[in-house]
Order: sequence, then C-alpha cells, then structure tokens
Amino acid sequence: MSASEVVSHEAARQLRVNGSRVRQLAAAGALPGRKVANRWLFDAGAVQRRRVQSPASGRPYEPRTAWGVLFLASHEPASWLRPDERSRLRRRIREGLLDHDCGRLAKRGLARYLVAGERARAALERDPRFVRSGVSAAAEQGASLRSPGVLEGYLPQVDVERFAYRFALQSADELSADLILRSVAGFWPLDGRRVAPAAAVAVDLLESLDQRTRRAGGELLRKIER
Repeated sequence: MSASEVVSHEAARQLRVNGSRVRQLAAAGALPGRKVANRWLFDAGAVQRRRVQSPASGRPYEPRTAWGVLFLASHEPASWLRPDERSRLRRRIREGLLDHDCGRLAKRGLARYLVAGERARAALERDPRFVRSGVSAAAEQGASLRSPGVLEGYLPQVDVERFAYRFALQSADELSADLILRSVAGFWPLDGRRVAPAAAVAVDLLESLDQRTRRAGGELLRKIER
C-alpha cells in the first residue's frame, strides 16, 4: 500500500457509502482500485474527486443556481436570482454546502482535459470570453499555488467546440493535460470577467487528483468562509 492509497473502509467513510458500494464502484471501473491480499486499495485522489463531484443529497443544481452559490459564497452579488433564492442559498452556504456537498455544483461547467501547446494556450488567454480559474487563478484569489505551463478556465460551450476544432486539441488525462477547459452550457454569468469568483476557483482546485492542488483549494475555501 502506497501513501497515495486508502483502504476500502476509509474510502467508504469519505464517500459516505458502505463497503460493498465501494467495491461495486471498483468493479464497474468507476473508482480506480486494486486488490492486494484480499483487500481493496483505492487511489486517494480519485476518492477525493468522487467525493467532491458526487452530491451527498439531492440532484446537482442547474447552472444558474450553481453559479448563484459560487457568487454568493464569494461575497459577490448574483443578480439573476430572486431574493428568496438568494436567501435560501446563503443559508445552504452557512450550513456547509461547499464543505460537504459541493458535488451539487457539478453543472457549473464540464471539465475537459486537453493537450494544447503554447500557441493554443496563448490564443485562448487572449480570448475575451475566456475566464481563468483553478490553477490559473489560484494565486490571484489568495491560494498558495502556481502551475506554470497549465491553463485552466471557463468558456461557453459553443466557444469550446470552436476552439477545439481550430487548434485540433487532443484529449488527455489530467496529469498529462496542459489545458483544462470548463465548458458552460445554457447559462453564462461571467461576461466581462477575466478571473472566476473565488469560490469557483476553490471548488475547481478541490476536484484535482493532485494532492497539492486540492490542499490549496481547501485553504482558499477556508479563507472565503472567514
């Protein structure tokens, strides 16, 4: 067992499911794991990502609501929400939504991990619709993390498809990717911004398989909540 692995009962505890469910996920290929001497070992980063992405209760919020949570948690106005919606979501935030149930924010944007190259990344950074987040906005939002050579951020879905076609971008796993594009469909609250709200940056960092990146996301989240 390596330092980056957890045993099945610990994976079950983190995911708030029973041991048999964890083994079912492994058998279905939904949770990377290996069996050694009659016990299952799971990649700790994959367990963390599933914990972050899977809502503990209820279906994921629709994009307008998910972004409402992220703006309000960042102490920014979410003008598209009704007053009663803002009140309800602020209560959910105080109850710890971002700490324990941020999987409900999955529809804020679908992450695509890509190999782009320096030319494509530079072109994307110049695009007025591109909004930096995650590792590309961590330092600006107060997280102790820098990842040169990797670009991460949000773009409307139609622009993602256009950009991917123009530069013939190739899909990759997270550790090989130099571009993380988060595609937003149907609702775009980021007009005129260059950097995503602090809470969005934190949640994006928490989704990473990299332990250092997740730690920076947790630190940023704690700063926001003070």
